[in-house]
Amino acid sequence: MRKRNDKGYLILFLAVFAAIIVVTAVVISNFGVISDFIVGMHYQPSSEMAQIRTDLELTGKGASIFNASQPELMERVNFNQKCREVENEAAILGCYTEGQIYVYDVSLEELAGIRELATAHELLHAVYARMSQDERAKLTDSLAQVLEENKDLLGAEIESYSDEQRQEELYVRAGTEIRDLPADLEAHYAEIFANQDKIADFYESYIAVFRGIEQKLKSLFAEIQSLQNEIGAKTSEYESGVASLNARIAEFNECAKTLNCFASVAVFNSQRAGLLNEQQNLKAAYTEISALVSKYNALVNEYNENVLHGQTLNMEINSSVNVEEVAD
Repeated sequence: MRKRNDKGYLILFLAVFAAIIVVTAVVISNFGVISDFIVGMHYQPSSEMAQIRTDLELTGKGASIFNASQPELMERVNFNQKCREVENEAAILGCYTEGQIYVYDVSLEELAGIRELATAHELLHAVYARMSQDERAKLTDSLAQVLEENKDLLGAEIESYSDEQRQEELYVRAGTEIRDLPADLEAHYAEIFANQDKIADFYESYIAVFRGIEQKLKSLFAEIQSLQNEIGAKTSEYESGVASLNARIAEFNECAKTLNCFASVAVFNSQRAGLLNEQQNLKAAYTEISALVSKYNALVNEYNENVLHGQTLNMEINSSVNVEEVAD
């Protein structure tokens, strides 16, 4: 009988044990990916959310996190139960809470792109939640650069967040609203979106509606003010002219009652013709002022209609407002 080589078995055992350690380390390091895959397998999106998922053009990694986050479109009451921690008037389009994404179902055709943008926004919150501190730190300088270059767009809102939330919100906003990002950020977001510019398109599509109304209101306001000043000046001139003409007509009439007040019939006729001509000029000035007033009123009505339109759109995207109740 051959003698067993215990040393050989020991070496084999150690080799197998080492392999198990390596496999275990790989499994642990990829636990999040595996977990996302398993959770995502059971996700059944609505037809609308399935279309949004397609429209976002996600990478494999992006789709995995998307499915694991189980995005859901929700109407006002249910959305508020999930996403509103306190009562406030702020418009909230979505939230990522307890590992799940909820998106307020804004279906108004005029605001096309808003649901896609909100979903992409919350998806990046889900991505950020899965990043390590080292991964987040590597993006800090580039995100600071984005903020510096886009202060008009991002500055005020980003500053409204707490120190703890600011970096995350900047990360999310940069990835969904800004084009021409630093190379490392481009590469990072490309791991989630096959076409990050398309996400920015969604943002610009819906925000352009609000910006258009804002610019229209500014233009109308300037035109109204200018017209108001013109009407004021012409009205003052007209009233002064009327007062002057009335005084001279009174003088003319008094003179007409007095014998030999006018040097001749020709002088009488000349003065009378001058007064009548001035009266016609004042009538023309009155007609012009009336036309300007009509234009002014039309512009004011247009301004008010745009204000109301903007308010209606803001109510549409604000889940804290019941639009039907307001309409009633």
